[in-house]
Amino acid sequence: MEYPSKNDFYLKFKAVYNREGNFIDYELVYISDTFYKAASIVPDRILGRRFSEIVVDYSNELGLKELYFNMIPKSKFKFEIYIKEIERWYLINMFSDKSSQDDLLVIYYVDITYIKQNVQYPYSQSDNEQNVYNIKDIKKLYYKDRLTGLYNKNFFEEELARLDTKRQLPISLIMGDINGLKLINDAFGHNMGDNALKKAAEIMTSSFRDEDIISRIGGDEFVVLLPKTTGDTAVDIVERIKEKCDKNTLDYVKINISFGVATKETMDEDIQKVLKKAEDRMYFKKLKESKEAKLSMIKFLKSRLEKITYETKSHYERLKGLTMLMADALDLTEAEKEELRLLCEFHDIGKIGVSRNILQKVGTLNNEEWETVKRHSEIGYYIAREFRDASPIDELILIHHERWDGKGYPGLFKNEEIPIVARIFAIADAYDVMVNDRPYKNIMTKRDALNEISEKAGSQFDPAIAQLFVKLMEKEEQIV
Repeated sequence: MEYPSKNDFYLKFKAVYNREGNFIDYELVYISDTFYKAASIVPDRILGRRFSEIVVDYSNELGLKELYFNMIPKSKFKFEIYIKEIERWYLINMFSDKSSQDDLLVIYYVDITYIKQNVQYPYSQSDNEQNVYNIKDIKKLYYKDRLTGLYNKNFFEEELARLDTKRQLPISLIMGDINGLKLINDAFGHNMGDNALKKAAEIMTSSFRDEDIISRIGGDEFVVLLPKTTGDTAVDIVERIKEKCDKNTLDYVKINISFGVATKETMDEDIQKVLKKAEDRMYFKKLKESKEAKLSMIKFLKSRLEKITYETKSHYERLKGLTMLMADALDLTEAEKEELRLLCEFHDIGKIGVSRNILQKVGTLNNEEWETVKRHSEIGYYIAREFRDASPIDELILIHHERWDGKGYPGLFKNEEIPIVARIFAIADAYDVMVNDRPYKNIMTKRDALNEISEKAGSQFDPAIAQLFVKLMEKEEQIV
């Protein structure tokens, strides 16, 4: 969970013992850089002083009075407090600094004001019962992942240690990793990626018991702790989750998660090794399933694209016929011909990231809508880059709307800087759109379409290839 760091700070104390070796107090030995900004107390005033002295002089400003009665070396303590002097809520954590051989104590202040303001819990210093309720609830919020609402890594680690007992055996662990999240983020934006994570969390939450601990521990990684659960039961749960993922798509994105399962059955087993086994099994599954997930996603995207646009299979086939006609006449290599075939099939895959309302709009697009449509070549580039079958033409997808005069988009190339495959495709695509019905333009006769190609030669199209195309089509279609 993220907090505004400028309002977080921590203090470090060193234990003080008497001659008999008995603990008597703590001495402040370190203050974090953010302390003054948050508390507005000059560090020199308290650095080097004993805890008992600081409590007397600054207990209100720092909320230390409650901590003073729990100052025992190697102890842990956590509570919530509202500090009136600085008008902020804090979750205060007290714990030992294990990085040092000395008995050092760290008191960490985590600013939770924004949480309190969002949930708007009433607070009364005289209402102890209400304050306890707040502490419990704020602790829950502190351990939650803000995006998904699941528990975070810190909470999972604490619960893993707490539940690692004989009474909870068998303990099963499920590791999960969303396939294709990078593709979703790159192609459709991080907002769609966030929605995919939320959808995955929603599916997982509906699949487990209340006592199971579901946590998001990384960008696209989840882990579930299932006390008193056999390995077979955990595997069955995974299968149910995968079935739900297939049925619950997110707009035009399919949720696909790779899972690994491992179970601790005896107390002799190390729970950390069991967790590592679940993680290893998850990565092994991901090696296989990630490729399949991408293939499935591309197939799904193409199918959906046909439903919301006019990019049909017949359009692809017509484009292949037109481009191969020019490719043969220009004596292109087999590699270039294959690039053309792939470009015919995947050139507009990026339109899946454009609103259906814009794609199906009857009439002229406004400037904002047109700019949105132009993004489809960039989106298509990111999709193709993640898909092995289309990756050889990812750059061609990006530039397939470049113009000979340099006025196309994204505006990277002009004239012969544009690869010949893209120049050929641009003419074939424009011609096919003109002679076939589209909502945003009237259908043209083949003669009128060829005249349009001729008129745009030298501006929109490569003049030599445009002239060749017109001659080929006149001969092929017997157009006078």
